Amino acid sequence: MSARSFIRNDDVWTLDPEFRFFFDSAIDHCLPVVHAVIPGKMDQGLIRFLCRAKEKTPQLLDIVQHGWVHANHSLDAGTKYEFGALRSLKSQREDIQQGLKKMRLAFGEHFTPAFVPPYHGYDERTLQVLHEEGFQVFSAGIRRSEKSKRFIEIPAQVSFSRYEQGQKSIYNARDVVGLLARGIHRRPLSGVVTHHADFTTAAFRKELTRFFDCITALEAKKGWRVLLFSDILSGSKRFKER
Repeated sequence: MSARSFIRNDDVWTLDPEFRFFFDSAIDHCLPVVHAVIPGKMDQGLIRFLCRAKEKTPQLLDIVQHGWVHANHSLDAGTKYEFGALRSLKSQREDIQQGLKKMRLAFGEHFTPAFVPPYHGYDERTLQVLHEEGFQVFSAGIRRSEKSKRFIEIPAQVSFSRYEQGQKSIYNARDVVGLLARGIHRRPLSGVVTHHADFTTAAFRKELTRFFDCITALEAKKGWRVLLFSDILSGSKRFKER
């Protein structure tokens, strides 16, 4: 069986230069990317752009929901979350429903019913609401220990971004590919989360291009497959049995 991986790009909401560089580079490499869109912030230019792209190359992108407005409701300096301990069931439901309504109105059939919690923060109330609203895929940073049949859980356990002492940078492409490869031996699917806004310098953009080059080479030589969440949904019974 071929190695399977995915690329999830978070915090999508506008057509800034960083997003266009990331998006165009992935398309040029023919690499599928799951774009996690912030519904409460997305602008009309982004909506039109993604709809056209999905119509033109549906096999190269998914459009999924990334919380509501990406607000931080935590009072603990050590954690961040939009959905978590200080959010009631009612408030979480309202935010998720507002976001889902906007995503469906904006993208219609182009929307994949997957949810990515901002900052990878959530609690059981979050999961309850997502189940009630019909989401089929949940993607945070780690897979929960308890077995749940409510969703297909697709954690992105490798991060391209690097956070140290309040400073943000990125890892080099070779290290990211290495972490993905090691993950493939431990789970059915290995995923990386990217933040296009972090690729702000020529050096950082060069690392992103190197990463895409490496993955493209692995696809050609090693049978490595990069999947969308919608691909996984189409074979959901087989994936759940893994």
